[in-house]
Amino acid sequence: MSNPNPTIFFAGLGAMGYGMATHLLRSGFPVIGYDVYQPSMLKLVAEGGASANTPREAAEDVDLMLVMVANHLQANPLLFDPVAGAVAALKENATIIVCSTVAPAYINELERRLNELRRSDIRLIDAPVSGGAARAATGSLSVFSSGAHDALFAPHVQSILACLSDGRKLYHVPGGLGGGSKAKLIHQIFAGVNIAMASEAMGLAAAAGLDTKRVFEELRQGEGASWMFGNRVPFMLEPGLGRYSAVTIIAKDVGIIAGTAREETFPLPMVAVAEQLFLSAIGAGWGAEDDCVVVRLYLPGRPRLVTERVGKASEGSLDPTSTINVDDITDLMVGVHLAAMSEAMAFCETLGVDSALMYDIVSNAAGASNVFGKYFGRMRERGWGLKGLEGVRERLTSAVAKVGELRYPLYLSSAALQEFNRQLR
Repeated sequence: MSNPNPTIFFAGLGAMGYGMATHLLRSGFPVIGYDVYQPSMLKLVAEGGASANTPREAAEDVDLMLVMVANHLQANPLLFDPVAGAVAALKENATIIVCSTVAPAYINELERRLNELRRSDIRLIDAPVSGGAARAATGSLSVFSSGAHDALFAPHVQSILACLSDGRKLYHVPGGLGGGSKAKLIHQIFAGVNIAMASEAMGLAAAAGLDTKRVFEELRQGEGASWMFGNRVPFMLEPGLGRYSAVTIIAKDVGIIAGTAREETFPLPMVAVAEQLFLSAIGAGWGAEDDCVVVRLYLPGRPRLVTERVGKASEGSLDPTSTINVDDITDLMVGVHLAAMSEAMAFCETLGVDSALMYDIVSNAAGASNVFGKYFGRMRERGWGLKGLEGVRERLTSAVAKVGELRYPLYLSSAALQEFNRQLR
């Protein structure tokens, strides 16, 4: 009996790509894999898939190609290399689904290049994903899809996207090509700032002499908690857990955000600070390490302090001799999340992405935080500004002043306070 599912040429078998490819394979889709790293292709073949020597070879006789390479620099030769590129070999009316995180402008550039090569018959789908390698392997990613209606809602395309997202986190972003990448870009503002803020908060707890394990447990239940905080801090507390996601990955995403903002002449001060932190970590030689390694930038000369402070505070309470407590750290986290939310959602409207859809996306993905859920409606009514939040500014001001006595760097919290002062003056 023939397989009713289309054969997929899956390009890019990295940590997430391999999980996606094997999940599609186990779900009944024939998969031909390609990656510059030969062992990844051999693993896919061992799972029952197929492989090819070049993208062009893999593209022959398939109706659908899925792109999950790291960035546009890898995508260009994959698609357009004059000798080995896939586009020349794709069948008429084939579909390319781009799941890589790339700039919205790059998606439109792909469409232009296909037209220049007289391959306007190829259907292009913009469908970046979020969720990490573990969710990729179980088909529970968030997928932000966009494109021409007929191409996007073709049954075979929808079956593949639903398989990758378990059907529950498959979002259709209006506005044509680039809409999905715009939504992913906005989501990554929250993700990037929240990752960096996890390091700022836990580094402060360690520098203040608190039991970092107990601080983590209290903060993850509090007003300043975020999905990223709960997900990343365990890797600070127990470095032996390994690597969840490399600094280079979030740095690449935040770089795309910053570049797109420059094109739109839109200021993103919180993103700018987060980007500098990630670039500093890469410059220190930590790019391949887990992105929670950013905490080392806050604790120069004491890189293991967060781990060393686990269980070290006074029994029965947080260290009573410290001038900093969990409430202070919470106030910093709330202020940072609100400042990031203000610029992210204002940028969301500038890019033409529906804010209600963005609420659904962020609330159910890695960018989620208690602040986002609590303040979304109030801030939308005020055009995403910080007016009406003077009480939060007072708490943030007080916490920043107290931390100043420790001479601990508050890169994100200080930037957030500046944004509150600018908007509420």
